[in-house]
Amino acid sequence: MDLLALSSRGGSSPFAAQLRAGFANLRFRGFLERDFREILVQQNLVRGRVASLILLAMLVAATVLGWAADGSPAVKLGEALRAGVITSALALIVLATFHRTLQQHYTLIAAVSVTLLGLIVIYNSQIAATGGDAFLSIGLILVILYVFYVCLFPGLRFTVSISIGSSLVSAYFAFGFAMDVPSTQLSYSTAMLVAAVLISGLASYNLEYVLRNSFLETRLLNELAERDGLTGLYNRRMFDDLMHRIWRQSRRENMPLEIVFVDIDYFKIFNDLYGHQAGDDCLRKVARCIAESAKRPFDFVARYGGEEFVLILYGLSHEHARALPEQIRLDVMNLGILHKGSSISNVVTVSVGVAIASPGKGRSLEGTIQIADEALYAAKLAGRNRLICSDATGYEMTTGIFRVTSRQSG
Repeated sequence: MDLLALSSRGGSSPFAAQLRAGFANLRFRGFLERDFREILVQQNLVRGRVASLILLAMLVAATVLGWAADGSPAVKLGEALRAGVITSALALIVLATFHRTLQQHYTLIAAVSVTLLGLIVIYNSQIAATGGDAFLSIGLILVILYVFYVCLFPGLRFTVSISIGSSLVSAYFAFGFAMDVPSTQLSYSTAMLVAAVLISGLASYNLEYVLRNSFLETRLLNELAERDGLTGLYNRRMFDDLMHRIWRQSRRENMPLEIVFVDIDYFKIFNDLYGHQAGDDCLRKVARCIAESAKRPFDFVARYGGEEFVLILYGLSHEHARALPEQIRLDVMNLGILHKGSSISNVVTVSVGVAIASPGKGRSLEGTIQIADEALYAAKLAGRNRLICSDATGYEMTTGIFRVTSRQSG
């Protein structure tokens, strides 16, 4: 099944647009990245918890064995550090998988805790090396594998993992150099760690790429299930969901947002005159015409109800704020769909209401939608086949004054 082909029926989808654009840098646009990170953490907390507990048990066992063996005071100090700091770091990760508030900061907690864990293991490894123990600490290899493979599931992404892994290798070399570890031994061990980071990093990159691709395809499938069956546009439920996301995105980035309502003039008369089959065909053609304007990643169009559509334009420049909706009105007329029952034209026409808002300036989403809705019905009250554009910033209007009059006239 070609999901991208299916999704193109209803215009631009942010998930389809991201799939087309690709994500070789392992980063999505806008709210998609935030949603992916949240889902990555929430869906895999149990696996992260179990993995952390297993590693905690292994390191505790290694600490007990270290204390049981003969060792210098420096080695004993290293074992004490491992017992204290490492156990605390892993325990904090486990706690973060349970505590709802800590879950919001899981990535930071995991990154800091694992980095501390790695530094302590490095210290112990280099202390052992200065005492004549030439083998590479298996503990550090375990930490690196944990950073790249285990932490990816509970939310430590590739970019974070590769940063931690590279930092630990650099710290390993710096500690060894400062502690006068034999250069041959230090070079060999560092090279082995670099190889482990590179191999693990490549596998981790591929794994996260698959997870991100799966995230987009799953969301796209959900979108297809929430499309209007007749026009292929988003339905009202999907509009409400995406609208809130785009509104938050617009507020964070301080970008203007344009809400465009489009209503087919005298559609009830058209339906009665030409039949429901012709009415459905008219809806599909008008829907395609409107969808042509939703070409950018965060633009989208939905069937709001009946013969009414809504188009969301993100970050549109001021000079195009009226031009694009006006072009939609003209394009619908140019479809040339015969409408002998219309009192304003012999072809199907639309009325257009527009609200332009800057979410960061105190305007609510519901209020902005209401202003666009009232602008639409003002256009219908003024004679139809026209556009009324309102700036929602600081806009004051008595709501509800157009809908009843316009509904009565069809």
